[in-house]
Amino acid sequence: MKIRNILSIKKLAVLGICVSFVAGGCGKMTESSIPKLEEPVALNEAYRPVEYGTIGSIQVLMATAVPRDYCNYYSANVNISQIYVEPGDTVNVGDVLAVCDVDEAKKQLQECKDALAHENETYEISAQISDTQIKLWESQAAPNIDERAADTDEFSTEQLEKSDRTQESYSTKIETEQENKRYDKQLHEYRVQKINEQMALYQQIVDDGTLKAAHSGLVTYTKKLTDGRSAAAYENIVIVSDTDDLVLDIKDTAINEYKYSDYDKKYVIVDGEKYDVTESQYTSEVLVLSKINNRYPDVCVESREKPFLTAGQMYPVYFEKTKEDQALVVGKDSIYKDGDTRYVYVKNDEGGREKRIITTGESDENYTQVTEGLKEGELVYYNSTDQVPTKYSKYTVTRSDFDIANYGVQYSRSDAGTITETCDYEGQIVSVNVKRDDTVENGMLLYVVDTGEGKAAITEAKNAIDSENESYAQKIADYDKQVKDLSEGGSSAEENNEQDEKPDTAYDEQQLKLNLQLLDLQKKLAGADHTYQLSRLQSAYDSISAGNDGKGNISVYAKNDGKVSKVSVKAGDNVEEGSDILQITGNSTDVLLVQVKDSNNYKVYTDNIADVGERVSLELDGTTIYGNCIGFAGYGREAQKGYINQDDKGVHITGNTDSGYGNAAFYIKLDNGIPDDLTRASAVKFSYVSFKNVVVVPTSIIHKQVNPMDKDDISYYVWKIDGDSVVKQPVILSDYTSGSNTLVLYGIDEGDEICLAS
Repeated sequence: MKIRNILSIKKLAVLGICVSFVAGGCGKMTESSIPKLEEPVALNEAYRPVEYGTIGSIQVLMATAVPRDYCNYYSANVNISQIYVEPGDTVNVGDVLAVCDVDEAKKQLQECKDALAHENETYEISAQISDTQIKLWESQAAPNIDERAADTDEFSTEQLEKSDRTQESYSTKIETEQENKRYDKQLHEYRVQKINEQMALYQQIVDDGTLKAAHSGLVTYTKKLTDGRSAAAYENIVIVSDTDDLVLDIKDTAINEYKYSDYDKKYVIVDGEKYDVTESQYTSEVLVLSKINNRYPDVCVESREKPFLTAGQMYPVYFEKTKEDQALVVGKDSIYKDGDTRYVYVKNDEGGREKRIITTGESDENYTQVTEGLKEGELVYYNSTDQVPTKYSKYTVTRSDFDIANYGVQYSRSDAGTITETCDYEGQIVSVNVKRDDTVENGMLLYVVDTGEGKAAITEAKNAIDSENESYAQKIADYDKQVKDLSEGGSSAEENNEQDEKPDTAYDEQQLKLNLQLLDLQKKLAGADHTYQLSRLQSAYDSISAGNDGKGNISVYAKNDGKVSKVSVKAGDNVEEGSDILQITGNSTDVLLVQVKDSNNYKVYTDNIADVGERVSLELDGTTIYGNCIGFAGYGREAQKGYINQDDKGVHITGNTDSGYGNAAFYIKLDNGIPDDLTRASAVKFSYVSFKNVVVVPTSIIHKQVNPMDKDDISYYVWKIDGDSVVKQPVILSDYTSGSNTLVLYGIDEGDEICLAS
């Protein structure tokens, strides 16, 4: 039996074990007294009964009951104007959750329209340039010298060979240009498709900039606007969780790491009862997107029987692969070989041993199927590397709860919609136009900052416009000069110099006309690019100039209604980019924000938070106050948590922004509201590990066994009393111990009797 303990964190205990699972009397009550052991001939001599069991392997993964999440996001980049909900709110499908800046969406939509017009115009001109270039090369490849010399001796063999090479060269150029033209067409169609998709998204936002709940439930996450209002496409603005629909999430076991889909038995143990489960299925689109982004969803399992699950509770999920079911089995350490013959030693009525030849079938790491030679209940000798206990007391296995606590040592009342206004520039505060407790409305002047770079930024944007104009004027001048040179008999076309002698006058005039057409089209293309670039530069200039008096003084206005809860600066203060200026807060809530940080007073697992719906408690003056986890703010090292979402528009990967707290954090609501004085309260207590009605035994009855040939091959066992025998029983352990007790996942069950060393 091999155990590879992978992680010891809440919600995950993957035990990579390949062991036998034998019936072995699990769950069987025994009333017999402690058996009198046979005095062994050798120190390690021992017997175990032949019994019916299953040959195969088992894997045990830890799942946590969590509500099913529904993400709400915009499909395009937006600026969020306001979020109307907070963690703990209950919403119905279709309720308005947030609204974005429609003016910003209109700006983005216009930029898309301009980009589309530019793409179409430049593609059309480029296609004409390509057609004209092909015509020019075709004319330069003519006239065909072979045809003109058919009835004369005007051209030498050397001239004819040179003509062939020239024609071949132009043919290659023409074929290459035609292929490039086909590629450009495909690229153009792709660009147009993408721009149209973006336009549709922004048009939808312009038509209705509200974000509406995709599902009814409890609001468990909202994007914090403290560090900015911009939201990327598919960034989660609000997450709604259905607390009536719990799923078993095997956290940190992503579908790309899951190797048990072909196991024939899959079940979960809930309150000591077994329920069959199946894994949540993901579409091929989800799998492809996950692979491209290297972000995979967790493995989730569900049972059709819908056992009663408790949010935040952990449940062992078992995956069994069967080779033979209800087979007569013996331990592999009982079987001896003599060539092709297999035999065992069976305890006889006189207490001695007799050799018995057997026929075997399937095997796993611990047991072998016996098809002939043995009967159920016969005692078979095995050579143990561990001494069979002779002095012990009897311990009867029971089921009980198993919990390991975690603590949130920092907590405070959460205010709805608190927004920190930060400065976008380095400079000096000219004026602060509001004070603490002032009520502000959208559009009200908050403060003015003198940015030493404000004027420079405007100048730089203006210089960029001037530079674009100068560059365009120079290009046009160059084209005009080439036109003049061609018209006066010169040539700017390199191809005209590839022949020693010019063709006749008709071809010369045709090539001149085509060269002039090429230059005219190139001027049009340069003009289209110039108009588009100038428009973008002018838009950037207008954006920089907004709110700027031209001297570097920039006025900042409120984007939301609220109340000023804090002012961090005063006139004359120097500020850096990103400095806090003031805070605007909505209404106070009855929600506590709990942060999980290191503590000198408590054992804290800082990478862990409570699960939504999980019960929590707070000690106050000797009284325990209970409540529920109603949302999360940050996962610590997993602040950038990702989700896979599939809707009628396709498959998307969405993500949460960092809470900014720098550590794991979550929200709770206490049953009777927040006490008036929180200073007398202790830390918030919640579960790091929580199991109900599981097998928990004293750690001292568990023994460790290391394979002398492979020190990484570690297994565990107990000495189990089976009738008149004491046998070594393999067990699967969890990663968790609490005090002097250990959680056992497989191998023994309630009612089994185990040897406890005296």
